[in-house]
This record gives sequence, structure tokens and C-alpha cells, in this order.
Amino acid sequence: MIFGGNLKFIKAIFASALVLAFAMPAFAETQNVKVSGSIDAYYFNRDGYDLADNDAGVDGAPGAGAGGSAVQRSEGDSFFTGITQVEVSADLTDNVSTVVNVVNQRDWNARVQDAVTENATSEFDIILDLAYVQMKEIFYSPLTLTVGRQDIWFGRGFIIGNNNRAWDPSATLQANEYSVTTAFDAIRATLDFNPWTVDAFYSKIDENNTNPEDDIDLFGANVNYKFAEYNAVAEGYWFSEIDRGTLSGAAGTFNNDTHTIGGRVQFDPISQITLGAELAYQMGDYRSALGGATRDRDAWGFDIFGTYRFDYTWKPELTLEYVHFSGSDATATTEEYSGWNSLYRGKFWTAYGDFREFVYGTVDAADQSATTNQNMLQAKAGFKPLEDLLVEGAFSWFWVDEEIAGRNDDLGWEFDAIVTYDYTEDVSFGLLAGWFVPGDFYNAPNDETATDIVSSVKVTF
Repeated sequence: MIFGGNLKFIKAIFASALVLAFAMPAFAETQNVKVSGSIDAYYFNRDGYDLADNDAGVDGAPGAGAGGSAVQRSEGDSFFTGITQVEVSADLTDNVSTVVNVVNQRDWNARVQDAVTENATSEFDIILDLAYVQMKEIFYSPLTLTVGRQDIWFGRGFIIGNNNRAWDPSATLQANEYSVTTAFDAIRATLDFNPWTVDAFYSKIDENNTNPEDDIDLFGANVNYKFAEYNAVAEGYWFSEIDRGTLSGAAGTFNNDTHTIGGRVQFDPISQITLGAELAYQMGDYRSALGGATRDRDAWGFDIFGTYRFDYTWKPELTLEYVHFSGSDATATTEEYSGWNSLYRGKFWTAYGDFREFVYGTVDAADQSATTNQNMLQAKAGFKPLEDLLVEGAFSWFWVDEEIAGRNDDLGWEFDAIVTYDYTEDVSFGLLAGWFVPGDFYNAPNDETATDIVSSVKVTF
């Protein structure tokens, strides 16, 4: 592939930029230092996360396609979680700044996380989340160079926004989707030609051994244009993941390469309405197992949405959204692979449906990850009966894109209700209640309703 062949050249460019960036005095004068952070506490009460009726424990491996935890959740799971962050940022001379953020995230006094192994020693681990230096107007006035462990989010986070491979590195959380460790080890160059913004980046996702034959690399570019009217924005992008790590071993190294090209438009035709759409196409190579046939990728993903804001005192608004991730015929072994690769998506719409067979396995062996082969139609409403109180509700319906042999297309529906109260500017309380009702895709007794109740208090400083 042309993309894979250029990887060494792209690495060389970014390596050169890194050398130049650090070819500066070893000591810099500190102009300003800021310390900030947050303390978040959660209480979870969950039932039926494995969709098994009257399940009192772990049942074994989840269905094919699960990319997350290899266990199911039993009836009546309840636990507390605390997430603490401390961030130090410093402004130095000559438009140079640094940021370091450390995190502790843990289930309160839980000795066995994920029902797999004893993990008492990691409960109070301090995790390095962010550690980067940013140099503005370096070499060229519109250019900003950011080097180190950093957050990367483009657009609405449909493709790039969340490094899910960095979730819960100490294995101290049950609810991995609440992890705040989402950063990338990356080098990022940003050109600000207002109203144009051009970004290019390279990220080392997984080094494995220090040779390049078992790495996972991510790189790409994003071009954004903000219009002067209608609060409009348009962007186009190209992202490539070169995965030599997933299928590396004694039998050799086999690539799983995903090249994603796409674009997004969003605008307000009138002040009360926002309309938008994002379309992306994936090509590259796909191999399911060591020694398996290499198949060409041919996958699609898109997101169409619209929001209407009513002109009333309580500020009600209604959003309709349709999300599509293409699927592939599970019985095919040589034809084009059309299953969507969610890569490092930052946007999630639901409490449970987005994480089925991705974070939480079900007992259904035919179930696939919610990150692929899925359509979702969602209606979401919100209003503010008080200035400091936000009430939201979302109804989501899921169905498969590519039919799975012998199964109905209807995956089910979910209702999520969220209440957020801002006690002060720094303290907020939250309550989430969600119900996922399996559709006809699932067969009894593995069609139990999954429920999720999460209460939280969040403090920022």
C-alpha cells in the first residue's frame, strides 16, 4: 500500500521536527505556573450487563468481536469509583508552555477488578496522563508544535478523540469507559491560517518490542475551515493506523492497516437550528488471524444530526441523530472486508449500547462489538427548569447493518435519563439511569434487560 510505504518517511519528518524542537536551551525561565485538577466520585448499580437471566457470576468468554473485557457482569453489581487528577501547567519564555497531568482512578477498596485476578497493589497507582511541551510560532509564526503525551480530538470525535488503548492501565476500574486516561503519545503540528486550521500528527500507539515489525502507529492530517456566517464549519481528514502488533508472533508479522478519509459539515441555518453530517470511508488491508487471507477493506461510517432549540424560558432542545457503521459478512473469508473499524472514536451516545461487546461482553456468542455492523437512531431532548439544573433524556434504537445468519436484525433499544445539578461553579451532582432492552436478535434466556444507575459528584479546582 502507498500509505504503508510512506510510513518511514513520515516518521523521519516527525523525528526531525522533534530534534529541532529540543535544540533549545536546556533551562527555561518560568513566567507563570498554574495548578488545577478535579476529584470525581461515582456510585454504580448495574444489572444484567451480560444480558443473561438470573446470572449470579461470570459465565466465560464473550461473543466473537469483543474488544474489551473478557468477562460478563452479573446480577446486582454495585461499587464506588474515585478519579482524582492534578495538573500543572507552566508558561515559559518565547511562547513555550508545558503541561503535566497525573491521575489516580480506582474502584474503592476493590481487591478483584474485572472478576479476573487479585489486584490490590495497583489501587493507588499514580498514572501519567498528560506530559507535553507546546511551542507556538516556532520557526514560522502560524506554526504550533506539540510534543509528548497529549489529548487529540478532531471535529466531533467521530474518528479520533479517545485513545481507548490507554483506558485503565492499572486494571483498577470496572467501568473502563469512565477512565480519564485517553491521551496519545504524539507529535502534532498545527498551522493556524484563520479561518483555516491545518493539523498533522504522528502517534506511537504501541511499541511492543523496539523493532518496527510489531508496532501500532497512527498518523494523519485534518483541515478545518470556519465560515464567517451561520456558525458554519467544514473539515476534511485522512487518518491511517498501521497495525503490525495485533497479529505479530512466531508465525511472522501481518498488517491490519486502516486508512480513513472523510469530511464533516455543520451549520446553523437559523439561530435555533443546527444541522450537520459526517461521512467517512475506510480502505486498507484486513487479516483476522495469523496465516489467514489478506482482504481489502471497504467500509463506511456516517453520522447525520440536527438540533432544534425552542425559544422558551426552560431552554428546551431536541436532537435527532442517525449513526451508521458498516458490517461484514461473518462467513466470508476472502472477499472485501466491510466491517467498520472505530479506531479511536471519542464520541459515545449511550450508557450501555455503545459499549456492548466492546467493554462488556454478553453471553451471546454471535453478538458483535457495538463499534461495527450497527445502525443507531436516537432522539434526545433536554431542558433547564432551573438555571443550575439540566434534565436530559435519550431514546436509542439499534439494528445490524450486515445480517448475521439465523438472527433477527433488531438489536434492541435503550432509554437514558440524566440529571445534572451545578451546586456551584466548581461542584456538580449527577444522576444517570439507563435501560437497554434486547431486541429479537437475542434469544431467551440471554435477552435480559441491562440497567445502569450512576450517581456522581464532581469537583474542579
